[in-house]
Amino acid sequence: MVISRFLNVRTLLAALLAAAVLVSLNSAPADAAEGPRAGTAHAKKAKKKASKTRCTRSRKNKRGSSAKAKRSAKCERRRRPARRPARPASPASPRPPATSPTPPTSGASVTSVNFGAGTARGWGSFGPHSWPGSSWRPYADNSPFNTPIAGAPVHPNSAAIVSKVLSWGTPGNLIAGSQGTTRDFGHPTYYSQPGDPIFTLRATDTRNYLEGLQIPIPDAARPAAGDDGHMTVVTPDGWEYDFWRVKSKPAGGGILSFAIGNRTRIDGKGIGAGGTAANFGNLAGVIRAQELAAGRIDHALFIVVRCTASGTGYGYGTTPAPSSSQGAWVYPASHGGSRCSAADEAAAPPMGARMQLAMSDAQINALAVPEWRKTILRALATYGGYIGDTGGSGFNFQFESSAMYTSFGAADPLVSFAKSVGIPQGTGSWAGTYAFNVSSGVDWGQYLRVVAPPAS
Repeated sequence: MVISRFLNVRTLLAALLAAAVLVSLNSAPADAAEGPRAGTAHAKKAKKKASKTRCTRSRKNKRGSSAKAKRSAKCERRRRPARRPARPASPASPRPPATSPTPPTSGASVTSVNFGAGTARGWGSFGPHSWPGSSWRPYADNSPFNTPIAGAPVHPNSAAIVSKVLSWGTPGNLIAGSQGTTRDFGHPTYYSQPGDPIFTLRATDTRNYLEGLQIPIPDAARPAAGDDGHMTVVTPDGWEYDFWRVKSKPAGGGILSFAIGNRTRIDGKGIGAGGTAANFGNLAGVIRAQELAAGRIDHALFIVVRCTASGTGYGYGTTPAPSSSQGAWVYPASHGGSRCSAADEAAAPPMGARMQLAMSDAQINALAVPEWRKTILRALATYGGYIGDTGGSGFNFQFESSAMYTSFGAADPLVSFAKSVGIPQGTGSWAGTYAFNVSSGVDWGQYLRVVAPPAS
């Protein structure tokens, strides 16, 4: 009897154990029971669920934001810190991360500047104390400013146009050391960083191409101090914002007030902007100290002349002057400058006309002139120069404004270069400046010529 009861207990325990194992197997996750395919399906479901809460990006067209863009902007605002004002979506302008850049060291000398080092977080890794080096040039290789002039036909009225331009004077001196003074008509360029203050763009002219857009601008950035008040900001997404006559830039962000402005891609053709009379990008054709020091300028030059023609006699699709105050233009220009008086109208060039120094490298190298001058002459021979603005006494090239360096406590690189090559400092009212004499030693009447515009 005892043995029988013992066997019945063992039988009962075995049955209970088998039932427990069966329950455990039936409660296993579906993914584990069905193998890898079920696991993939489970992951896809989770990914689809997560995508419902993910913010989407969309573009803002010229007529306004789509509903998707509004939802995107609202979502972006939720992601950004509350202390930072939201920036509306703009065409191909993704919002940079809301982080703060490392502040530049104040009082840094030019010897500590990282030209082309690429250590900042702006476009091209440029920013304060990490400016473009000598081998860099703005815009795409097919930009009119980066296209060699070889093979371009000479304009049929070249001799008369050159004679007219030179009657106003040979190329004037390029002045270093003018930053911060009313003589600074240069184009300072600032490469904004992701954490820079946000400014809302406000144009006072009727051509409000940028009205209401918001972009980051370095707090230390300031326009050139001359009447033109040029200022350029290249944002981390590669847009070059060009402003003319900047009037107000409050500390810490707010409303950036200017007369006229527009934007162009820093990796595009460099045309269609609004900071210059010709609507060239503000970086187009300007001469930089880094290029002079390296002895090489790989782009066309920006030319300023006294005035421009009003009619279409130049040919090549010239657009006639639309008003009594504006002259004619030809590609790559898309706007005119000051038109000539009746006395100067004959043979005057339109805005955008392309000029060239018809000298070979061997001829330039044989000139008894400083090496920095040969660097400028070689660029004018290889790439030419485009008339991009009017004003002054006659015929001038353009330095960049060193305000873009001194605003951050760096030394003026143009002044440093001038001292290194023995250019004397001016005296009297020109004290503190250094004049680069471009015209001496060159027979401009013999070698300067006008060539046909590039293909549009």
